[in-house]
Amino acid sequence: MIEQIAPIFLFVFIGYIFKILKEDISHALTEFVIYFSLPALALSKIRTLEFSDVIFKVIIISYTAMFIAFLISLFIGKILKLSKRDLATFMVVSIFGNTSFVGFSYIESLYSMKEIVYALVYDQLGSFVALLTFGVAIISWGGGKKEGFKKDVLKQIFLSPPLLAIVVAIYFHGSHFPPYLDGILDKLQATLIPLVTIIVGMKLELKALVSYFRENIMALSIKMFLTPFIMLGIMYLFVDMSQVWAKVTFLEVAMPPMTMATVYAIKGGLNKTLAINTLALGIIVSFASIITWNLILS
Repeated sequence: MIEQIAPIFLFVFIGYIFKILKEDISHALTEFVIYFSLPALALSKIRTLEFSDVIFKVIIISYTAMFIAFLISLFIGKILKLSKRDLATFMVVSIFGNTSFVGFSYIESLYSMKEIVYALVYDQLGSFVALLTFGVAIISWGGGKKEGFKKDVLKQIFLSPPLLAIVVAIYFHGSHFPPYLDGILDKLQATLIPLVTIIVGMKLELKALVSYFRENIMALSIKMFLTPFIMLGIMYLFVDMSQVWAKVTFLEVAMPPMTMATVYAIKGGLNKTLAINTLALGIIVSFASIITWNLILS
C-alpha cells in the first residue's frame, strides 16, 4: 500500500519544495491541466467507455453524498454558531471534494489509469457541475459575492474544456481516431497525474493551519469520515462493493475538500483563511484516511 501511494508523497513534496525555493506556478500548471490533460483524458476514456447504468450510479452517488454533507454541515455549522460568511465557507469545504487533483492521483496509484474514467465522471458531471450551481448559490448566500463573480462562473460552466471534451467524446463515442491522434492524446493524458499532484503540493499552506482549527477539524470530519461512513452503509445496501467502479466511486466520496471550491469561495469573498486551511489540512489527512478507507473496502 505504501509503495502504491509513494509517488503521491513524492510529487506533493516536489510541488511544495519548488514553491518554497522558487515560486508558486500552480496557476499555470492548473491551466495546462484544464486545457490539455483533462480534455485528452476525456477524449480517450469517455469515447471508448461502455455506457451502462454504472455511469448513472456514479452520478447519483456523487449527488447523494453532497446532499448528505450539506445537511450535516448546515446542522453542525448552526450548532457552532458560525457567522453567515463563515457558515457558507464551512459548508463549501464540507460538501465539495477534491475529486480531480487529489482524487485522480489516489485512484491511479491504488488502482490504474483505466479506472480514472469513473473518477472523471464523478468529478465533471458530479462535483464540478454541483459546485458551479449549488456551490455558487451557497457562496452568494454567504453575502461575500464580488462584482463579476457570477459572470466568471457562467463562463466556467459553458466554456469548461473538460466538460466540452466530454460532450465531444460522447458525440464520437465508439468511433476510432487515427493512430497519431490517439498517440497525442495518450501523451497529454500521461501528464495529468504528475501535474495535478505537484499542483496539490504547491497549494499547501502549512504556516497558517492553527487558525480556525476547530472549524477545520469539524469540516474534515464531515467531508472525510462522517459522510463517507453514511454513504458506505447506503452503498452496501444497493451496490456490489466488490466491483472496482464502486470502490473508486466511494473513494471519491471520501476525498478532502476541493481546490476549485476554495478558489471560488475566496473569489466570492468568503473566509479565505478558513477555506485555505481546511484545504491544506485535508490533503495532509488524506494520506492516512484514503489508505484506511481503501483497506476497509478490501
